[in-house]
Order: sequence, then structure tokens, then C-alpha cells
Amino acid sequence: MLRAVATLLLVLCAGCAQMVRYTDDLVDARTGRTLVTRMPATFGGVVGFVVGVPVDIVAVPVTFAVYQTQEETKRDPLSIFLFPSFLLWHIGTLVGAPIDLIEWGVYRAWQSDDALTDSERERREAELDEVEFMVFPVTPIYPRQTGGK
Repeated sequence: MLRAVATLLLVLCAGCAQMVRYTDDLVDARTGRTLVTRMPATFGGVVGFVVGVPVDIVAVPVTFAVYQTQEETKRDPLSIFLFPSFLLWHIGTLVGAPIDLIEWGVYRAWQSDDALTDSERERREAELDEVEFMVFPVTPIYPRQTGGK
């Protein structure tokens, strides 16, 4: 039994970012999941978080040691001290995973992608044309700058 739990934890830790992204998608309406999937996943997440609060309190010596080892400018007390609740929240959200699999096989996999209409495509292109892309500063290379001449 202990070996199975350790193996499960290793598998979960190998893809933590993917697990967090998937569990966030399970409760998000914008991903196309229906209420049938989102409600059990949300309920499981809430129960997991509530169960995690006493674990947070018990784990304070460990989380405080982790908190002290990090650089003062980069440490975040909320994410360190509530890590057990965060973990149990996402594990609880996985209650909706089997329902999500059934929903995908029966419903979502057969839905066609919505095609953009010509007016919608023009509207989106006009929005992009109006946006100034200041995120990536660009130095123009043409026409060549002559350096004050």
C-alpha cells in the first residue's frame, strides 16, 4: 500500500504544472466543460482545501523551515504556508476527472469547432491593428539610421 502511494506521488510530482493546469480547467466554464463536470470538481476542491487547513497548521514547523531558507526578497508566505491546502485542493478537484473523461467521450469530442464569421475575423484583426506592441521593443533597421548625419 505504501509503495502504491509513493508511486502515485512520484507520478503526480513529475507533472505538477500539467496537473495544476488540468484541475484549473476542470472548474473553468470557458474550457467547454459542462456543469455536470464542474460542480463535482469544484466541490472536491473545496473539500480538499478545507481538509488541508488543519494540515497547514500541523505542517507549520516544516513550512516555516522552508520559508526561512528562501531569500527574503523572493519568498511568498501565503504560497509556502498554505501549500498543503493548495495541494489537497487540486487533488480534490480530480474528483471530476472521471466525469470529464465520460463527458469528453460522449459530448465534447463530437462538438465541431466554431468557425469565425468574416465580420468577426475583421473585428479581431482591427483590434490587433490598434494594439501597440510595447512588450517587445524594436529598433528599426530600415531605413538605416545614419547616426546624426
